[in-house]
Amino acid sequence: MTDKTRQIAIALILLAVLAMLWLVGNDQNHTDDTAPSPVLDASQVQSASAAGGIYRGGTLEPYSIDPTRSTDRLPVYQAAAILQDYRADRASADRRYRGAYFIVEGVASGIRREGETQVYLDIRTTDPDQSVRANLLEQQNCGAARPVCEVEARATMVRRGQKVAVECTGAGIVDTTPLLDGCLLRGGAN
Repeated sequence: MTDKTRQIAIALILLAVLAMLWLVGNDQNHTDDTAPSPVLDASQVQSASAAGGIYRGGTLEPYSIDPTRSTDRLPVYQAAAILQDYRADRASADRRYRGAYFIVEGVASGIRREGETQVYLDIRTTDPDQSVRANLLEQQNCGAARPVCEVEARATMVRRGQKVAVECTGAGIVDTTPLLDGCLLRGGAN
């Protein structure tokens, strides 16, 4: 192959790669270019089956992955914020969290077992000696390929230091540890 033929072949390959990159880049939905609208129209409202498990920007939308729950948007709290609220005013935090169903985000400190059946996830907070404890349901959502699985199978998918999100019912505080009950692990690494 001559130098001129080689140069033309390299130029064509580069042109093809650039064209593919341009096509892939234009295929993505760039919704962050516009200001968010506080009013949802009918096309933005999702059913319970459609809302659960939909990834947007690397994380799940804040709708329940539990098909028996309503399609309402769930409040999202950081584990550290829950701990701080309980430290600041226990009664006010109890009114806000106890009995409410919401999403908690944080970093996994570890998965542990208590007794024969109870498996829980400790979620780190800003205090290294204090975590938020999420008691996991025995039946978890393991994704589209395996919609229901045992908690042990789902717990093996979580690693210490991994970003996690759980949807739970607030269960108050025991000693100095905020508790969450009936928790479903959401997604993988968020």
